[in-house]
This record gives sequence, C-alpha cells and structure tokens, in this order.
Amino acid sequence: MSPSDARTPEMAAGIAAAFALGRLLFDDHWPWVVLTAYVAASGNRGRTDVLRKGVERLAGATAGTLLAAGVAAADVTGHTRVALMFAVLTVALWLRPLSYAYWAAGITCALSLLLGYFGQDALGLLPTRLEGIAVGALSAVAAAWWLLPVPRARRQPVRGTTSPVS
Repeated sequence: MSPSDARTPEMAAGIAAAFALGRLLFDDHWPWVVLTAYVAASGNRGRTDVLRKGVERLAGATAGTLLAAGVAAADVTGHTRVALMFAVLTVALWLRPLSYAYWAAGITCALSLLLGYFGQDALGLLPTRLEGIAVGALSAVAAAWWLLPVPRARRQPVRGTTSPVS
C-alpha cells in the first residue's frame, strides 16, 4: 500500500467537507472549494505534503488574482485578451515544475481573462474564488492533520542484522 493510499479516508473526508461547505457558503461556485480540496489532498505523501499543496494553491491564486486585477485595470480587450490568456497559460505551464503556485496563478489569471472576454464580471468574482480556495485548502489540511493521525514509525532493526545485547 502506498502512502497516498493510506490517506484515502482523509482525502474523502476533506472532499466531503468541501462539498458541504462549498454548497453552503458559495452556492454556484462550490466547485472552486471542491477542486482545491481535491488538488491539495490527492497523491499526497503525508500531512506536510497536503499543507504545502494547499498553501501553494492559495498563494498562487492570490498572485493570479493580483495579476488579473492588473490586466483588468489595463482594459485589455478582444483578441489581445485571448492572446494574453494563452501567453499566461504557457508561462504557467513552463514554471509548473518549479512550484504548483505558478500554475495556480496562471489558471486564476487565465480564468479571469476568459470570463471577461465573455462579458462576465471576472474581477468581481476573484475575491469569491479566493475565499473558496481558502476554504477548500483548509478542508483538506484539517482532514489530513486531524483525522486518523498516524504516529511516527519507530526504528526497526534492518532485516538480517541483530541488535546488540546489553
């Protein structure tokens, strides 16, 4: 059993909490909460991995929100907006191996550009998206840290060796 398989109950609890909190607090925008909980909890190697991914997603989304606000203030429209969206996604994909935060920032900014292209109030939705991401990250982290805590393993002698007799 892999370490991430052992954490499946924690992931399930975090995502279930994200569904409930997302519907309760964010109505139609509940997927932002659930997606964040899933991203933070999936494939993790332990509690600190969930915490790191949750923090990176929130930090990246915050940076993407600031970048999107700058683009909105510059009043970029039409085909220029679409070209900028693809440029942002390309840079985010290129930087993704360095940190998930870059990808989260790029996706947040690109989503804002896309929503604005279709005439929606993308800038007005960004604070709600950030709140949803924070709730989703907290759901995953809380489940990983407080559900089914696993004590640290004691050192076992290496197979084939004997421990010294005292």
